[in-house]
Amino acid sequence: MAYLLEYGLRRVENERPELGNDSRYLELKEQLLRDAEGHFREIQATYATVLKTQCHCGGQLEPVDHDFGMSGGTIYDSVIAKCKSCGQAQAFQFPKEGFISEARSAMSLRDYLQTTYGIDYASAVKSDLQSRAARR
Repeated sequence: MAYLLEYGLRRVENERPELGNDSRYLELKEQLLRDAEGHFREIQATYATVLKTQCHCGGQLEPVDHDFGMSGGTIYDSVIAKCKSCGQAQAFQFPKEGFISEARSAMSLRDYLQTTYGIDYASAVKSDLQSRAARR
């Protein structure tokens, strides 16, 4: 995710070089990239936990699906893992503070760019991703 954010912001910076001199923009960008990296580390820890857990039959679990959900105001990283031996699926849920921090930082940066420069970087990134997907 951090790569995609950085790629999109680099594209915006190329189109609007004055952003390189805007200390508020640079501060918000750095915060977003730090939060995205923290969220990535949380996801890695989630997968490591799933991989260390054995199935009731003693077999190795393998993550097969990953999603985010919300329950009681808490955002969860939900992982479905399947046993390589018996095929039984197990669900794991881990609270994710990093996801919340990343989302808040992304919204702050988006709002700042929109208000100050009239730039909608989220749409620019989405457009890039869609055009890349269409080429494949």
